[in-house]
Amino acid sequence: MKLRFFVLLSLLAALLVAENVIAEVPALGKNSAPALDRALQLARVHRYIEAESVMRGVPLPADRQQRIGFYRLKAAIASGLGHSTTAAENMEAASRLLPDNQDLRLAASVARLQADVENHINPAPTLKRLRAAELPPGQKIEIHLHAAEILSRAGLYAEALTDFEEASSLAPTRADLLFDQALAHFRMAKFDAALAIAVKVKALEDSGSLESLIGDIQEKRGDSLAAVQSYKAAIVLEPSEERHRVALALDLLRHQTFDAALVVLNQATSLFPQSVRLKILQSLTYYFVDRSADAIRALLDATQLDLHNETAARYLGEITLLDTAVPEPAAVTQVCKFADEQPRNKSADAFCGGILLRLARDNGETARKMEIFRRLRHAVRVAPGESIARCQLGEALEWAGEWHEARPQMEACVRLDSDSPEGHYHLSRIYRRLGLTRFANQQTLLQQQATQRQSQESVRRTKTVTKFLVQLER
Repeated sequence: MKLRFFVLLSLLAALLVAENVIAEVPALGKNSAPALDRALQLARVHRYIEAESVMRGVPLPADRQQRIGFYRLKAAIASGLGHSTTAAENMEAASRLLPDNQDLRLAASVARLQADVENHINPAPTLKRLRAAELPPGQKIEIHLHAAEILSRAGLYAEALTDFEEASSLAPTRADLLFDQALAHFRMAKFDAALAIAVKVKALEDSGSLESLIGDIQEKRGDSLAAVQSYKAAIVLEPSEERHRVALALDLLRHQTFDAALVVLNQATSLFPQSVRLKILQSLTYYFVDRSADAIRALLDATQLDLHNETAARYLGEITLLDTAVPEPAAVTQVCKFADEQPRNKSADAFCGGILLRLARDNGETARKMEIFRRLRHAVRVAPGESIARCQLGEALEWAGEWHEARPQMEACVRLDSDSPEGHYHLSRIYRRLGLTRFANQQTLLQQQATQRQSQESVRRTKTVTKFLVQLER
């Protein structure tokens, strides 16, 4: 499981915790207020905001058992809303009403642990209470796992590993518990230890998820061949899992094995035709092997599958702008349509305006001049720290002969992207038109140096691959 999914997992975990608590809330009884019953039903279907609204102003029941249910329901709603501190306070209130009930104490401690990690409070005291509880082995394992999952989501892998190891010590032949340990070691960048444990897991029970993890471990250890073999094994074991094909394709792309990656992705897109992620990877692979037209068509397919996908829209804009061929009309339309629908996007109007600028310059037309400047000025206002916005506006002002206004934009361009030969070239032209010969000569020298750095095809391609994959994995 990749780290970039932690935010989503945290949200899902909050919902699951709430659902589990609700499932255990006792019926509030025929004599309880209808509002409580209504809130309970809303919470069970995850309509937490409405449930919270219903609960406002509802008095605390007199009966102790119903009062416990009241606090647990409030805790469940708070957890569903992501209000971990409120959830912990309500679970602790429920526990105080029945202090000898160990299940309530444990539930309160788990809720408090969630609140601790979310509020960056040292969880050690709460963990000490949880780990000291006298429980049957099965329940003890579940408590350790629950604590470890909360800690892992917070990036506290060393602390989580303690609980994973404690759980595994109670059931040493359970492959899933050993897998958790291997994953924790991997996240702590202890790759040799992670591999050693993963090998033990494989001896007990192999799976696609395990082989994919071994692939990740081997990649980090620098053994790319072993990594590829493990990713392939994951596909064989779980052929219906898209993520294993994605992992293999990404690894092949990192090592610029483009032809092999294209074989994997062409097969994968036929098996998973609705996958935007696979279409994006396929398009990038086409681009890396200089098949820009195919790359743009694949990205157009991706945008049709998900009209609001920011990654697909960004790559479509970037590749269309960079491609030496005449821009595909459908691509131009889609890039600008996305910009209109997402006015706060950091790069959408920069790509649309930049593509329109290129068309205007190539065709000697000025009909869309006002639109070009409107879009590019808007792009700079939205994201003044984005090089693409500054560079394209600087070029547009140069095109229009607005030399004094072009200067600060192009200076910002080369400051944000000092490796761009094109940026230095345009700034040199601007300086010359302003009579700043010394500055112009400096930019010409910087342009030559930047061009020399990018002159080697392998270096240029490596930088391009790295840039696109970094963007994709954010």
